[in-house]
Amino acid sequence: MPNINILDKSIFNRIAAGEVVEKPASVVKELVENSIDAGAKFISIEIVGGGIKKIRVTDDGCGMNKENLPKAFLPHATSKISCLEDLDKIGTLGFRGEALSSIASVAKINATSKTKNDETGAKIIIEGGEVVSLTEIGSVDGTSITVEDLFFNVPARAKFLRKPKTEESEITNLVSRLILANPTISIKYVVDGKTIYHSQASNLKDAIYTIYGATAIENLIPVNYTYQNLIQVEGFIGLPSFTKPNRTYQTIIINGRYVNNKTISTAIYNAYEPYIMKNCFPFFVCSVKLPLDKVDVNVHPNKLDVKFENNNLIFGAFYNPISEILNNLSTKIRKFESNENESVVENEINISNLQTINSNIGKQFESENLVKDEISYANIDEEKQDENTTTLKDVSNLDNNFELKNSISSFLNNSDFNFEVQNNNIAADLANLAAKEHVFSQADIFNDVKVDLNTLKIIGVCFNTYIIVENDSSIFFIDQHAGHERLLYDKFKENFKNNELVTQNLLVPYVLNTNYLESDFINNNLQTFKELGFEIEPFGINSFKVSSVPVLLKDISLYKFFNDVLHDLSNNLNLQKTDILKDYLEKSACRSAVKANDILSKGEIEKLLKMLNNSNQILLCPHGRPIIIEITSKEIEKWFKRIV
Repeated sequence: MPNINILDKSIFNRIAAGEVVEKPASVVKELVENSIDAGAKFISIEIVGGGIKKIRVTDDGCGMNKENLPKAFLPHATSKISCLEDLDKIGTLGFRGEALSSIASVAKINATSKTKNDETGAKIIIEGGEVVSLTEIGSVDGTSITVEDLFFNVPARAKFLRKPKTEESEITNLVSRLILANPTISIKYVVDGKTIYHSQASNLKDAIYTIYGATAIENLIPVNYTYQNLIQVEGFIGLPSFTKPNRTYQTIIINGRYVNNKTISTAIYNAYEPYIMKNCFPFFVCSVKLPLDKVDVNVHPNKLDVKFENNNLIFGAFYNPISEILNNLSTKIRKFESNENESVVENEINISNLQTINSNIGKQFESENLVKDEISYANIDEEKQDENTTTLKDVSNLDNNFELKNSISSFLNNSDFNFEVQNNNIAADLANLAAKEHVFSQADIFNDVKVDLNTLKIIGVCFNTYIIVENDSSIFFIDQHAGHERLLYDKFKENFKNNELVTQNLLVPYVLNTNYLESDFINNNLQTFKELGFEIEPFGINSFKVSSVPVLLKDISLYKFFNDVLHDLSNNLNLQKTDILKDYLEKSACRSAVKANDILSKGEIEKLLKMLNNSNQILLCPHGRPIIIEITSKEIEKWFKRIV
């Protein structure tokens, strides 16, 4: 049996450093969090060479005297906690007493500090964990720590450092989160002598402006609520139209600490999912306050991961209120406004082509009748549906089709339907002119006044896709496919909620093989699967037999379907019937709805407007695209310089 050795201090310090100091960003995080705990109102962060060559963090906090300064660099030395009970109610960002000791063991440290009560400050120099000198020095109140040559004495770690620019990017990302988490502290961030951020000690909105600029500010929705008298949430979420291609625009702050938490990010994403496009992620900066004993921050030395006493409660604290906010917002008509100060861009239009409009008026309605197609919502044969056949199925059970007009003359004689922009070239020229002369703002302005769609005057249809209607003050563009798709999706979803399902037996039962965790999950949700129309039962150890499926899924791969359901069990905290089949409901609605370029009669248009007129109707398609966009007469007058 080999001898058991007691490791030397220099060895176990470097081992500990591997947990705390993974990269330059780890050093910045620990030093800045110490400054925040010290009560600093101003913090300066300077890095050189991606933080590998040098990191300096200076603050105006409480400082340390000559006696305490060297203690701060000893292992397990901290002023944040003093007894075991303190671990159950940690309110500071640092508490483990490992950071400074770990940093000092793998770098060269030069630190000065002074308290307000001392006449002079103290300076300490440490190399590789060994104190080189400790002297008195004249200095300002606060602390300044310079870390140089990171991992100079651990070449095995140094060779795994990434390129300076890559390390710099990670530090920049971290500093942006620290600014968002501490909006009342002024933080200056300098990279290789160039100031990147300099936040003012103000509020969260100003901090967001510092990091993301004016565009983000224009697209914010404030949130401020208390959930079940226990969890306080404050901050901002982005409009559904203001999405990003990844999750790097998401910030979660728990009791002042920036963290990564899958429960919260999943809850917010699930709330947004009905209103955003696929492969897009919402923007949010949310600060959460909850009792200290309800969250465990002592999970890992990096303190980026936390655990909650009740994950389902935390999930609901974000999913339920944000879903309600977005649902209320999605029932409003989007209104676009152009920027006020723009230069005029010349754009040529072939005026001679305008005369061709008259000859094209009404051609869209030359088809006297549309093909009628009876439909049972529980028995949609999506694959056999002819996408070239123009059909419009009503989502109510009263009628299966819109009323059809008999001839084009009935439209041309109707004074309420007197103009049709049919020439795509001319329409495109006009649209291009407007777009180039007045670039639309990214901010969506929502119409807070409920518009009665039934009272709008029908003008026509452009590009065989967008219905044009107006009132005294605005013109509205309605995407006929998106509108009908939303109505069908809502109807299908309601059918599932009301158990109006038709199932189909499989000729050969499907055997689903799972592991223990997946098996446990399915057993816990057997009733939900049965309500969806699955006949599913245990079939041996960690296996299930599927004998029937809902008609909606009769042609899909059950292997792929269950893989999708089980791909991330931690996300399935609240398994709902409609959530499981959301993608399939969307596809069914999309295939069954009228398409772009389908020609609609006036009666069909009126029917569509009537169904979209419900006060609680969501005006986004299931994929998150807007159904109705409003342009005010004032906006159009700006285009033509009638008003400035």
